Amino acid sequence: MRRKKLQRVKEEKFWADFCYFNLPDGVNEIPTFFKRVNFRLYNVDDEGLLRMVGYVRSIVQLDLDGTDITNEGIRYLTQLESLKELRLKECRAIDNGCIDFLCEIQSLELLHLGGTEITPDGLEKIGCLKNLKLLLISASEGEEEFLAKIEAALPPECEFLVNHKAYERKKTDDFSGFWSV
Repeated sequence: MRRKKLQRVKEEKFWADFCYFNLPDGVNEIPTFFKRVNFRLYNVDDEGLLRMVGYVRSIVQLDLDGTDITNEGIRYLTQLESLKELRLKECRAIDNGCIDFLCEIQSLELLHLGGTEITPDGLEKIGCLKNLKLLLISASEGEEEFLAKIEAALPPECEFLVNHKAYERKKTDDFSGFWSV
């Protein structure tokens, strides 16, 4: 009995923090649809995401920037309907292991992966998201070859921002068509 009560208190605290409301009549009052959810201030973890997707069916915009979620948390998000915007900036426990889960979320239109541990090889696979309109990543100097591969793998109408700037493929000087007279 004590464990059940502890679990109930933990769940009530999560929903009070998450939705800013008390659950006097239990979890049946939790809305199943949210337009925007921001967990920047409430450092949610995988357990919190699992609790949330157990009741919430649809979130349009989900901001998880800087939280402690892992690839397992991304797996839980595949249960959501209509997730169009997912922000994972500075989620250091996110790496290439989440790519297959992200590819299951075909409704994604905006994906922010800056500051994660996803490598260029993993980012090349993001092209699986056919509805993606904006991809934001971080990159270091000298990664031009990888950036070009990532851009080539993206849907044609997807905007690609690197370090908060529109990606432009570096032009090489090509003088092969010029003749001196």
